Formats: sequence, C-alpha cells, structure tokens
Amino acid sequence: MAKSQCSTVVSVASLLAFLLVLTAIGCNPAQPPVSPDTRAAEEANIRKLDADWVRAAQTKQVDAWLVFYADDAVVLPPNDKAASGKESIRKPVADLLGLPELSISWQPNKVEVARSGDLAYLYGTYDLSFKGPGGKIVSDTGKNLEIWKKQSDGSWKCIVDTWNSDLPATPAQ
Repeated sequence: MAKSQCSTVVSVASLLAFLLVLTAIGCNPAQPPVSPDTRAAEEANIRKLDADWVRAAQTKQVDAWLVFYADDAVVLPPNDKAASGKESIRKPVADLLGLPELSISWQPNKVEVARSGDLAYLYGTYDLSFKGPGGKIVSDTGKNLEIWKKQSDGSWKCIVDTWNSDLPATPAQ
C-alpha cells in the first residue's frame, strides 16, 4: 500500500472513530439528576398539619378551619351536597362547628405521599359529639379521607376532604 493510501486509511479510520464517539455521546443523553426522596419528611409535615387542623377545629372558629384548604378545594360532607371553593365550603364547616357543645377530633391511620412529592392522601378516623334536640348527647364515629397538594409556595393544602359515619343510617321520621 502506498504511503498516501495509508494516510487516507488512517484519516478515514480516525474520522470514523471520531464519528462513533460523537454518535455515542449524542445517543446517550445525560440522565436528569435524581431528586432526593423526601416522602418521609413530607409525611411528617402532613401529619403535623393534620394535628394542627384538629386543634383549629377545636377552637370552633370557621376561618381557623378554612386555612387548611386550597382556594379551589372540594368538601364532600355527609348527608349534604359537595361544596367547591372556600366560600362554598364555609357553610358546611360553620354548620358542623356550630353544633351545640361540639367535641371533635380525628387522627390519621395512614399518610401516603406520591414519589413526585406534590400530592398526598391521608385517611383515618374521627370522633365527635354534640348536644342534640332535647339536650341528649349525640355521638358519632367514622372515617375521613383528605387529599393534599403541595402549593407553588411549597406549603401543603387540602384539596379534597370527606368524612362519613360508621353508624347505621337512621330512618327518616
């Protein structure tokens, strides 16, 4: 093989090797950085917020309760229509908190945070009692479900809230 042919073969081989390297780099895009798993910390945060919400409910102040809802939250109260948005939610919350001698509490059984870290749900149980018609104490126990969403400022707000009784329905009179 002549010297010029050897140079051409080496140049072509070098060019092919260079193109293979470029192709390999171009076909293997950089992996996005994996964000740290913050689910345990977010779960603790939501548990704390829920406990704060219970304390707010025990003040019987409607505005203290509403602070935990996103502006576009939906509440699905028992034996009533769905309420969407804080102003619409105000009435069922006020009705509940306005029950005479109300005692209310709830506690989570499970909190699950999405891997994405922006949605979570909580379910648990509640206990409440109040003075009913004729002065008789009415007691109820049941379950609740809350869906939480991380807001643009990093805070968590409840976007869906519902609760219902474990007791059998009473017949209409």
